[in-house]
Amino acid sequence: MECYDWNNAQIKEAYQKEPRFTTAEEFEKVLRELGVHEGIQLNVHSSLSSLGTFEGGAENLCRVLQKIITEKGTLMMPGLSGYPADGVDCFYDPETTPVKVGKIPDTFRQMPGVVRSWDPTHSFCVWGRDKEYFVRNHHKLPTMDKDSPLGLLEQSGGYCLMIGCYTSVTFMHVVETSCGAHCLGQRAEEYTGIIQGKKVRLRGWNWRAGICPALKHSRIYGFMREQKTLHETMLGHCHLLFFKLSDYREAYTRCLKDPEIGCSSCSILPRQVSQCVPSDWDSQKRCLKESDAFTGDWQA
Repeated sequence: MECYDWNNAQIKEAYQKEPRFTTAEEFEKVLRELGVHEGIQLNVHSSLSSLGTFEGGAENLCRVLQKIITEKGTLMMPGLSGYPADGVDCFYDPETTPVKVGKIPDTFRQMPGVVRSWDPTHSFCVWGRDKEYFVRNHHKLPTMDKDSPLGLLEQSGGYCLMIGCYTSVTFMHVVETSCGAHCLGQRAEEYTGIIQGKKVRLRGWNWRAGICPALKHSRIYGFMREQKTLHETMLGHCHLLFFKLSDYREAYTRCLKDPEIGCSSCSILPRQVSQCVPSDWDSQKRCLKESDAFTGDWQA
């Protein structure tokens, strides 16, 4: 399969062209060629517009993914509901709050058999084998903990598929958290949640108050290309990337540990906003401390 570089003029030109019509059949063919197969554990980030007009719309695209993976595997998508500005309460309800990172994941969350975790800003939606396993403890953990939905997916040998979105690898934050990045506060912001009709307080993370100097996408993907762990192709004007989460971890960790651009030389700290509260997470014992946050058992 041909290797593409984001800086390649061919890709830049493709993104600037008029949208095309993409059939479900050709989409399925390309996914199978990339390596998506029955029983895989897969997280998907996507841009529907990158495919132009997709046959059957976002729901049909999700069904193509389900057809290939089958219920022997796991399909995961971000359920991100937005990162509130200073002083804004998000009022997260897993049953009704829209996903704000695209038409495809918001359609997916509403499909039969899909479950959603209870993190107030960065939930995940999951379908297939062991779906409850991936989401049931998310609201009791740091948002991007090693045992969060994405962290568990990596532990299960999971993969990531990027459909027309080069930089939106949410798994990057699992790598940052496990590397001890001091720019992310753990369970240190609090928001209102509506869980099964009851108002509760839910904990999320602190976003960093600056741009991460270690997050060099071209460098990360470049290393993966060198190691032959990145699979990519073009479908019309859409650039697709497919890789194992553990391989992405290896590449990004190199950046985070780089003495010039990595965490050791970085002064960026978590943002300070009115939603901030003292963290209720004991990182040494890996357990919750007492707080008013809701930590009840997850239910579908």
